[in-house]
Amino acid sequence: MTDLFNLEEKLEPIVSIIVVNYNGHQHLADCLDSLYEDNLSPRFEIIVVDNASIDNSWKIVDRYLQLGKSLTLLRSDRNRGYSGGVNFAFPQTTGEFIAVLNMDTIVSPGWLSSVVNFFESHPDAGAVSPLMLLNGDPERINAIGQSVHVTALGFNRGLGKLRSEIGHKPIRVSGIQGGAFVIRRSVLEQIGGLDEVGFLYHEDVDISWQLQLMGYELYCLPVSIVYHDYALTMYPEKLYLLERNRVAMLLGNLEPIGFLVLIPWLFFTEFMMWGYCLLRGRNYLIAKAASCRWVYKQREYILLRRQFVRLLRRRSDWQVLRNLSWGYAWDQFITLGRERGRSKREPRGGIPVEL
Repeated sequence: MTDLFNLEEKLEPIVSIIVVNYNGHQHLADCLDSLYEDNLSPRFEIIVVDNASIDNSWKIVDRYLQLGKSLTLLRSDRNRGYSGGVNFAFPQTTGEFIAVLNMDTIVSPGWLSSVVNFFESHPDAGAVSPLMLLNGDPERINAIGQSVHVTALGFNRGLGKLRSEIGHKPIRVSGIQGGAFVIRRSVLEQIGGLDEVGFLYHEDVDISWQLQLMGYELYCLPVSIVYHDYALTMYPEKLYLLERNRVAMLLGNLEPIGFLVLIPWLFFTEFMMWGYCLLRGRNYLIAKAASCRWVYKQREYILLRRQFVRLLRRRSDWQVLRNLSWGYAWDQFITLGRERGRSKREPRGGIPVEL
């Protein structure tokens, strides 16, 4: 007689969950515990990528393996960044869908069920974000996906609002939130994985823009909930990465007519960013200037990127831009403008970039 339980164990996972870890000793166990406690989601596998952590947080994963937990640990010999970590794990995945999680997230039971069902009933959906709530204040929102600005700034949609304000219906968004999202395997294969050149930050805006150019739609599902240990903050290395990746993405994605349309917004955004750096001081000005130098050095890669994007393009720039935000999230700008001193959210061990 067939052992139905063993047969179930041998079935291929529907979702492959990639958790990218770097010095996540404080959070990683909570993230993994929430995944193992989830018995309501479809079949999934867990792959943890350790980006050469210096806090031995990979040993947390090793303990789960010693306990017989189903898990794959991939240890990188260097910090590949967020995009590189995802790409490092991707060849090891077998699921029809790929879920990407920050190490400082905690999932709710069944968070994947509604996402998989939504994908199956919405062939236009390229990627989906769960509703992300603040781990320290779970009645308030971290992100309903992202609000992507036409100049490629990314704002957390609905940041600080009450969960009760948004209902439960699927919401079409202009950007996914990189802390937690699910993408079709076929789509990730089509784009060749995430763009590793960006290393860290802005990868969610980049992939959101690219998928929309390809004709896909992006959604947030409020019935799928993930809690995130998040605080809106800035530090020079983060600004450097965000700004260089933002400008490089625009140069790689927009056609000349798109730049002409956006000239007033592009100039105004640059004016604001330089003004913000002036307000925050010397290190931020150095970071902004360094981002410009980096973009110039990447000009050959940007040209190759433009050619690749043209091969995938199914929509014009205008078709994408009209679905993005033309206004700024001033409340988030003000919060960052009021910040003073050293950010408490700078990663332990720093970020391996030179300003």
